[in-house]
Amino acid sequence: MGGCARIKPDEIGVRTVNVGPNKGIAARDYGPGLYRAVWPLDTWHKFPRTVQTLPFLKESLPQADSSSSPLLLTSADGDRVLLDAEVFFRIAEDQAHRVLQDSGAGEKYKDVVRSSVIDAGRAAFGQLKTEDFYNPQRRESARLQALGLLKERLTPRGIEMIDFLVESIAFTPEYEKLIKQKKVSDQMVLLEVSKAKAAEEKGKVDKIRAETLAKLQKIQRENEAEILHLNTETDMRIAALKAQAEQYAAQRQADADLYQSRRVAEGQLLKKSAEAEGAQRMNRALSGEGGNNVTALEAARNLQMNEVVFPSTGLDWFNPMEMARRLGAETIGEPAADEPLPEGAP
Repeated sequence: MGGCARIKPDEIGVRTVNVGPNKGIAARDYGPGLYRAVWPLDTWHKFPRTVQTLPFLKESLPQADSSSSPLLLTSADGDRVLLDAEVFFRIAEDQAHRVLQDSGAGEKYKDVVRSSVIDAGRAAFGQLKTEDFYNPQRRESARLQALGLLKERLTPRGIEMIDFLVESIAFTPEYEKLIKQKKVSDQMVLLEVSKAKAAEEKGKVDKIRAETLAKLQKIQRENEAEILHLNTETDMRIAALKAQAEQYAAQRQADADLYQSRRVAEGQLLKKSAEAEGAQRMNRALSGEGGNNVTALEAARNLQMNEVVFPSTGLDWFNPMEMARRLGAETIGEPAADEPLPEGAP
């Protein structure tokens, strides 16, 4: 019966030739489009092109496989572990015909993925001890190991493994109780260890505090000694500078006194010289013309007469010229009484 096979954009087509020399699965994938479909000569199979999810969860998503359940594993020390996980994969590029050859038609390839996930999960996580499941680093290492095993097993079968995610881990109720008891015991042990370490650290702290205090006291004593030494040196330097200043001041005072003495002596000498020169000039002035008049004037000034008696006869005391002559004054320009008059004088 003739017709066309339609391959959608999110599908991959695989053609099986039922009759003829090329009977079997065509060794190629068919992209979106319309293709000849003549039954019973041709049979067409379709696979999803998009990424698919295979859950291993306690509560599966509505669109997930309802038959999924958590991975039931056994730890290295024999405990039962329930692992909630999800696997992401897709049909590899140009490998849908290989998937049909290997797994068969329909969704049988999912059963291949499911069984491979169970085997890889048990192989990788079965190496962990029960307490290792609580260790994020070891759990992540086991997850990556399982992902590597899945890629190694499914790639040759035309399936590209994208990721293997672990969502949660659970244990049987009995083991959960044992874990809690063990955790409490471990915490008590850790508490005692912490107390012991705290006491040990306290001893170390006390020792460090005592050593630090001793160092501080030593440093303080050294600082005090250094300060005392510096103060002594400073006092000595101050005393030396003070002595030098006093010596310098005394020297300057002595120099000043000497200078003053010299200046006073010079002044006195000048004064004596001036007085001598004045006396000489006075003598020369008195010895010259008019000197007798000055002497007579000084003699008249020095006269202290409380009572004067004048004779009734003799000299004319009321004549000023006569009185001056009596005191030694001379008339300038006139010859003395005992000197001869010049020739031609009246």
